[in-house]
Amino acid sequence: MSAEQGNPGATVSGVVAIIRLRESEPDDAIATALLDGGVHVMEVTLPTPGSLGAIRRWSTHGDLLVGAGTVRTVADADAAIAAGARFLVTPTTVPDVLAAARAAGVPVVCGALTPTEIDLAWHRGATAVKVFPVSAVGGAGYLRAVREPLGDVPLLPTGGVSLADLASYARMGCAGAGVGGALVSADLVASRRWAALTERAGAFTAAWNEGRVRRDA
Repeated sequence: MSAEQGNPGATVSGVVAIIRLRESEPDDAIATALLDGGVHVMEVTLPTPGSLGAIRRWSTHGDLLVGAGTVRTVADADAAIAAGARFLVTPTTVPDVLAAARAAGVPVVCGALTPTEIDLAWHRGATAVKVFPVSAVGGAGYLRAVREPLGDVPLLPTGGVSLADLASYARMGCAGAGVGGALVSADLVASRRWAALTERAGAFTAAWNEGRVRRDA
């Protein structure tokens, strides 16, 4: 899903920064720091305080593609879409959420884990499938095995994704990778270390791009 694409046929690509905070609202400096590091796709999880406000503000930025995460109900989907979310990310596959998003013309990345769940989400209309929690079941090794029979499904590994994983996921042809605390950590946000966040974002972007180059070579 590029910044120019907002239709249900678009696909999430590259590093997706997951903003998941428990005690504070997302500072606009988070988005700026991530952008400065080359990360243009951001998922603000709905349980984060002030999540809808952040989505509303950031969605007006032309270089930024902002979506809502942890979307579990139609009410969640409606609120996120009304706030300007350009895509939705769910932890599971909920047909009613897919239907609501489809009616609004908003792509959905559905959460799934097993091959059966992944294929079901894809056939239900998911734009891409978030394989979650990927690190708990073997990381890149698991994704490689899953992609063998499901090579037509855009996969977005999420859950415990680290900097060391990025190049492998890019090389095997994943659509992107969702990165949470390893990128936007609570301690960096609390201490307002925006330069360090930009540095992290740059490292994740570089690792992803390196993997893509090796795949295409």
